[in-house]
Amino acid sequence: MSQQLDLPGVVVLGSDFKALGVMRSLGRRGIPAIVIDNLPRSAWFSRYALKCLRWHGPMDDTAFLHFLLRLGKEHQLEQWMLFPTQDEVVEFVSRHAVQLASVYRLTTQEWDVVQWACDKRLTYRMAQEVGVPYPKTWYPLNEEHLKTLEITFPVIVKPAISIRLQHALRLKALPASNHEELLKHYRLMADVSCPQEIMIQEIIPGSGDTQYSVATYCKDGHIRASMTARRTRQYPIDYGLGSSFVEAMKVPVLVELAEKLLYFMRVSGMVEVEFKFDSRDGQYKLLDINVRPWGWHTLCIASGLDFPAIQYYDLLGQTPATPTPRYGYRWVRVLTDLPAGLQEIRTGITTPGAYLRSLLAGNTVFSVFDWHDPLPALGDFAVALSRAITGSYKKRQKTHESSKMIPSSKGDYAA
Repeated sequence: MSQQLDLPGVVVLGSDFKALGVMRSLGRRGIPAIVIDNLPRSAWFSRYALKCLRWHGPMDDTAFLHFLLRLGKEHQLEQWMLFPTQDEVVEFVSRHAVQLASVYRLTTQEWDVVQWACDKRLTYRMAQEVGVPYPKTWYPLNEEHLKTLEITFPVIVKPAISIRLQHALRLKALPASNHEELLKHYRLMADVSCPQEIMIQEIIPGSGDTQYSVATYCKDGHIRASMTARRTRQYPIDYGLGSSFVEAMKVPVLVELAEKLLYFMRVSGMVEVEFKFDSRDGQYKLLDINVRPWGWHTLCIASGLDFPAIQYYDLLGQTPATPTPRYGYRWVRVLTDLPAGLQEIRTGITTPGAYLRSLLAGNTVFSVFDWHDPLPALGDFAVALSRAITGSYKKRQKTHESSKMIPSSKGDYAA
């Protein structure tokens, strides 16, 4: 596994399509990549993967830290770049930046910077301080405090650090249209998250075509390169786990808003800032900040801004090229956009014809498929199919166990 080239390689933490985009960007430049994940996904099958290592356990604990440090020293990976591509791993690397920096070059800053993006309580506090609009948000201390809040419905219930809910329920938020639903979903959220981290937030009306993002590369809070896009579809369509169809389009006001936040953070590296347009007051309101490669970053590459390469060469002390982006390209993740399209058709958001035209019009970039690197597309489908079968089996098992529970006369349950 020794380094064979003058250029240092990269250790990519994660193997989904975000990681695949990083590996393809750098692999085309002859930069070797090692992939580490606890669930092999599309990047695992890429021709640009020098080696794939399966980690059996969570990628955010002390054992994983020791593994990375030992790996770097035993296999001469000193000064290779560490690229985390998942939220929990970004937090892990930032919290252990000092130890990891003794072996690797880090694309992730320490927690005092990263926390402003990872913890939504801090994200919205920052937005308030710099004058960037954001959805009205309540922070209940506990269930009793929740009952005293004057909340305007409809709202969503979500944790300040969203990855915990995603792991538990495969959701980013739970909707509530009245007090009864709010209390029910608050209690459900309290089972998978700390009560102090639970947030209640107003729902901004509008579907995916009101959601936008700024993609940037920053240096100490200054934007060195940027482009904007509309995140036209997501899956699930209400509170998606990720975008499924994104269109590169110019929205200059978003860059101005993002600049205020990024300068406050003094952040460096690849950063995506997400907004939603509120037709009620004509404002773009902050939703989220990602300090890692985002899902559609390969759309930026097609548009002329290769953010992984920009970050790589910047960390080497070289001045990376930052050309003006070309707009008009589209990005699609087929595995999730097909069900997203069906959901939008069922709810009347779009029509079958309009959906098909969106896929066929313009220059389209795929999240995984590439003729020059075809195996990840097959691997991605196989992994998705395996997870679907496993999930269906677990659901049947849960239903079977529930059917054994007979309601007692007292209203509780007895086996």
